[in-house]
Amino acid sequence: MSSLLTAAQREAFVRRVRIEMAKRGLTRTALAEIAGCKERTLGNLLSGQPVRDATVAGIARGLAIDLDTLLGAPAGNGAASDDKLQGRADESYGGYLLSAYEDYLGPYLAYRRVFSRRSALYRSVYELDWDDDLSRLRFLELQGSPNGRGANASTQHAGGVYISPHTGMLQLLTTFQGALRLVTLNRFQRGGDKLRGVILTQSDRDRFYQPAVSAIFLHKLKGRQRLSELERRIGTIEADHADFGTAMAEIEEIERSAIFLAGPVGEK
Repeated sequence: MSSLLTAAQREAFVRRVRIEMAKRGLTRTALAEIAGCKERTLGNLLSGQPVRDATVAGIARGLAIDLDTLLGAPAGNGAASDDKLQGRADESYGGYLLSAYEDYLGPYLAYRRVFSRRSALYRSVYELDWDDDLSRLRFLELQGSPNGRGANASTQHAGGVYISPHTGMLQLLTTFQGALRLVTLNRFQRGGDKLRGVILTQSDRDRFYQPAVSAIFLHKLKGRQRLSELERRIGTIEADHADFGTAMAEIEEIERSAIFLAGPVGEK
């Protein structure tokens, strides 16, 4: 079916595939087996290249993606809910309106410290968009493989965005097989293009899992950009990298102002 897809439709399909892979914890090898295609062919699709119609259909079946609905074909005569028409998130996500967060949609470059080395930073790619099916903002994060082979072995996180009407903070929550990962971000400052906050996850140790907290900020990019192209910018940022100084200054400022450990200072 890919020969019938426009470039925009193919990009929408690839984005949905990435999200479903992240939600299910699927590797490229696992999805290729489910879809009955070669891993190399799947990699071509994820990088934005056209593939055979049968491949697209097989991947869609394997991930239970409704191509007609995704690509904008008529989906029946059922009436959409008022919340969906107006773009309002469910109350369980905070009941926020899409119109209040339209400026947040799009791609970001994210920076945080490398957990094992404080002198290095890690850069990943985020994208925020609106999930029509679940009426909420959702996010997708692409990360490089720890083995250093880059985007071809990338891992992914995806989930819903919670926004409290009381605090206004954005909570990006990943849940998979009982594991949780939470990114908490402040909203844009007036005229700004950065979301600043902290990421809470677990650090795998020899004998136990240790909670790990790190400052993080997301820098919004202008315009629509293909995830396959942004993947090339994923990886470790060393001190000699052109972006290191500016990114580290942001991280250190967040650490000074945002990360707080409960208890009086100096208490024994």
